[in-house]
Amino acid sequence: MTSSQYSDLGRFRELLSKAQVPLDLGALTLSRHCQARSFEFDEELAKMDDLAEQVSTRTLEGVVECLFGDLGFRGDELDYFAPRNSYIDQVIDNKRGIPISLGVLIIEVARRCSVQVLGVGMPGHFLVREYENPNNFANPFSGKMITRHEAQELFVRLHPSAEFKDEYLDQVTNQSILSRMLNNLRMIHLKSRSTKDLIPILELSLCFGSPSIAEAQQLASALEAVGRTDEAARQMDELAERSDQGDTDEIRALATRLWSRLN
Repeated sequence: MTSSQYSDLGRFRELLSKAQVPLDLGALTLSRHCQARSFEFDEELAKMDDLAEQVSTRTLEGVVECLFGDLGFRGDELDYFAPRNSYIDQVIDNKRGIPISLGVLIIEVARRCSVQVLGVGMPGHFLVREYENPNNFANPFSGKMITRHEAQELFVRLHPSAEFKDEYLDQVTNQSILSRMLNNLRMIHLKSRSTKDLIPILELSLCFGSPSIAEAQQLASALEAVGRTDEAARQMDELAERSDQGDTDEIRALATRLWSRLN
């Protein structure tokens, strides 16, 4: 891992510790760490500023109309599970994404327009809701405004055998949004068996709360699989310092076993 990646990991952990997690910086840090892609945060934030400046009607509907109607953003129907669709820098450049990444863009452009909106973590399909009108939503994948009833119908289409619950349309925190973005990427790379690409996602996932032994073991195994045992040992030592008392001893013992394999 390069020093830049280490700094991104520390930056992500610091962002998560804030009372109000900055969603734009969190999403960009996630993108840069997971892709090992070099870009300047100020330049990417400026792109979001530029998008906001093009919004003429300062409402959620106006933001959606500008992004999807005027500027051509839309959901990627051809290659939905491509990792690039989860990385906000690439979503901005390619004007393609999935519901949650496009939702993050809507939220951040709206915030820059002084429009209050809420992220809604409906299972299977992320939505954005007006702050003052709990019945008015944006579907980030279609780029359309929908009603609460239409949101419920969307859930039923996605989960025909599941029961809809009103709480599915409640607001979620920025921390939860970032966690969901990482979970999406984790599933993509587990399915493709791409261990190398999975490692930075696991590293960021371990920044949330107190790391568990199961999560630590998954990261250690992935690092060992690509020949980075020394790095695995160092990271386990660091995780042991942040874990709950119940898992500390096991994670520290894991670190010791890893170190012993290097002697």
